[in-house]
Amino acid sequence: MKSIAKGMEMNGLRDSQLNLLWTARIDYAAGSHVELHRHDDYEQLLVVLSGEGRITGGDLVDEVQAGSSYLFLKGVPHSFRFTGETVTLDFKFRLLDPSVREALAGAAPVCLCKGWELSELKHWYKASLRHARNPAAFHPIRIEAGFKGTLVSMLLNRLPSDQEASSSAMHADENDPIVQYLRANFSTEITLERLSRHFGFNPNYLIKIFYDKTGLTPIQFLQEIRLEKAREMLEFSSLTISEVAEYVGWTTPYFSKIFKKRIGQSPSQYRDLLINAIGKDIILEQDFSNEWRIMRL
Repeated sequence: MKSIAKGMEMNGLRDSQLNLLWTARIDYAAGSHVELHRHDDYEQLLVVLSGEGRITGGDLVDEVQAGSSYLFLKGVPHSFRFTGETVTLDFKFRLLDPSVREALAGAAPVCLCKGWELSELKHWYKASLRHARNPAAFHPIRIEAGFKGTLVSMLLNRLPSDQEASSSAMHADENDPIVQYLRANFSTEITLERLSRHFGFNPNYLIKIFYDKTGLTPIQFLQEIRLEKAREMLEFSSLTISEVAEYVGWTTPYFSKIFKKRIGQSPSQYRDLLINAIGKDIILEQDFSNEWRIMRL
């Protein structure tokens, strides 16, 4: 009984700046539309996963394309008209902090999401679904804080492209057997043929079902896992560059080449930048002053 009561208490915790009120996947048939309307007590984010049509909102008139996201702030009239079958994720939420609303009001109301942003939005939708089915699975504050972070980053702070594919790896369904296999064996030699034999699938079919779930092919996903692990080792271990390469299943020359291409720095440059930050204050609130209390012999 205590654990149930504690779970109910935790579910009562909500984000202080944004409350997610509702979300749904909505599939629109070709020729369907939503007439011009507005919401006076909440905001809306419409994410187009696939399809075609036209979206209007305030002064905006935009031709739909896959990956487009549309923010409709409170009081902004908007309408949808779809000329082809269209799949969307829809989020309705309330902004509680005037400073957040002011910041979003100054942003462009439409943006073309990067892969990692779409992956995160799908993640918060699925987390909401899991919470609806089992309130203990995901606490609302975790969903709201995560959705808020994605929303702000998407509209106000476009991040480097190297995060696009790696986020798909971070937010993949960890219960998927192919994901589990790749994570458990990332340091070994893995080919598409080996995966196909292991799971008993035709290679082309294996690529299709995995891509539909993650937005990446199995080998691309494996590369993202290896890159993610390599960055972690460079950041928080004392392994040499060649040892890190061996740890993730790459040769040292290939590791240096792909790391420089994806991250924009060599592995040694990346590590040096982080080493120089060890023991340094990283201030996010300018009025905060940290007092170091480490005692040395």
